[in-house]
Amino acid sequence: MTDAMEMPATCPVAPRGWPNPLLTEYGQVPAGRPLTQVTMPSGSKAWLVSQHDHIQRLLADNRFSVEPHPTFPIRFPAPQELLDMIARDSKNLLVTMDPPRHTRVRQMALPDFTIKAAEKLRPRVQELIDGYLDRMEEAGGPLDLVQALALPLPAQVICEMAGIPEAERDVFTRNAAIMVGTRHSYTMDEKMAANNELMEYFATLVTEKQKNPTDDMLGNFITRAGRTDEFDHHGLTLMTKMLLLAGYEFIVNRIALGTQTLLDHPEQLKALQADPAGLMPKTVNEVLRHFSIVDEIIARVALADVEIDGITIKEGEGILVLKGLGDRDPAKYTDPDAFDIHRDSRDHLAFGYGVHQCLGQHVARLMMELCFTSLFARFPGLHVVESDEPIELVDGLPPVHKLVVGW
Repeated sequence: MTDAMEMPATCPVAPRGWPNPLLTEYGQVPAGRPLTQVTMPSGSKAWLVSQHDHIQRLLADNRFSVEPHPTFPIRFPAPQELLDMIARDSKNLLVTMDPPRHTRVRQMALPDFTIKAAEKLRPRVQELIDGYLDRMEEAGGPLDLVQALALPLPAQVICEMAGIPEAERDVFTRNAAIMVGTRHSYTMDEKMAANNELMEYFATLVTEKQKNPTDDMLGNFITRAGRTDEFDHHGLTLMTKMLLLAGYEFIVNRIALGTQTLLDHPEQLKALQADPAGLMPKTVNEVLRHFSIVDEIIARVALADVEIDGITIKEGEGILVLKGLGDRDPAKYTDPDAFDIHRDSRDHLAFGYGVHQCLGQHVARLMMELCFTSLFARFPGLHVVESDEPIELVDGLPPVHKLVVGW
């Protein structure tokens, strides 16, 4: 076995600035990117995993757990009260459940998130996009694409999938926008207030759907869960929050980031406009790969000793999967820091890997595909008018809070 050489550093440090300076503040990751061990703020040990093949192997290994354990790799110093809350709530969140319970709960939600289910949404999503683009055209430019399209579209799609009554959708859209806003826009107190209002609303929504079942994504999940003893009312409320909010920020930012990046690469955009049917699937995958940002980190803890390439990850030690580095792995992708819509990026890690791969990925792909196709067809002269507010990584995510465009 190869002995670990421990790096005298805590990890990870979120890089700041744009474009993403992948390795400048990740000095802990050695050349060649073998697994390397670091010390967490709690004092426990964790392994950085940044190679694409290592990530796939470890995320597919059921000897690693997402559930809280005493040595689970928490990336920040946290008071015990917060750790207790995380442990308590995690019992009711799909993303922090291990099989076999994860398998049972995921099956309750899966029928409404398949490729077939996503394709059924295509006409309605296209109708919504056309409506937003009509309003853009009527208003005339310049205008903020985030407010005009990237924020409202996912919110509307999610509300319709969940069967939220139209009169109540402002509660979701207003508070969700606050929760995905950047530190430039909202304070932490405002974000907590938005979270509390959403939780109160979701609790009422769950009660209503329990009394009067509905044939929609959320109603179907609540009905299926009601046939089991998996959740109490609070658990269903937390699952509702996860199902409705988990992918919202992701989609908002990929629509905005993808649009901005295509505008920054006019030759590639021209090729895409000439062959949207042939290049759009690759374009969506490349946007996903290119913006699989470093600090979107997946954490696990080993339930047994696991050997990978001569290194033993011992029982109780954690792993920190650096998805962004995996999606910029030169052993996997040629010139990985370049944006290239001709690249085959199908096996990117933006949606994770293994049993915890993102439930809503097919809906996200559909929205991105239809947004990019329709936006550049309707406004072939689209261009960025201003970008005076710098993009920065906030808590590891790339929020684009403003993208002013004209045509």
